[in-house]
Amino acid sequence: MSTIKVDNLQTTGGAGLYPARAWVNFNGTGTVAIRDDANVSSITDNATGDYTVNLTTSLSGANYACTFGSYGITNHPQTSASVKSAPSTTSVRAGWGTTGGASSVGFHNDDAATYAQVVMTL
Repeated sequence: MSTIKVDNLQTTGGAGLYPARAWVNFNGTGTVAIRDDANVSSITDNATGDYTVNLTTSLSGANYACTFGSYGITNHPQTSASVKSAPSTTSVRAGWGTTGGASSVGFHNDDAATYAQVVMTL
């Protein structure tokens, strides 16, 4: 297998490309288990719907964007997630839960299919 090393990625039009520095898909119910990942060493289950994504290789800074999501639980159709503490160069902690609404105040929940992505520009 060959390795390609570059300092910057661009489209043919010259726009910058910013690939994910880490991503993970994991089972958030019962014993937390990573299904597939890139640059994620482990998941810490802090509490119901509260996880820390631990990175294999530290990032060069903590100013990055994160996206989170989950699916697969029929009684949690409005699941969303947000960062629970300041991201570091080695991990990011997030809470997953219902978004609330007219008939719900929202609560944390574990979902069978949970995922996270960390994007960082160089």
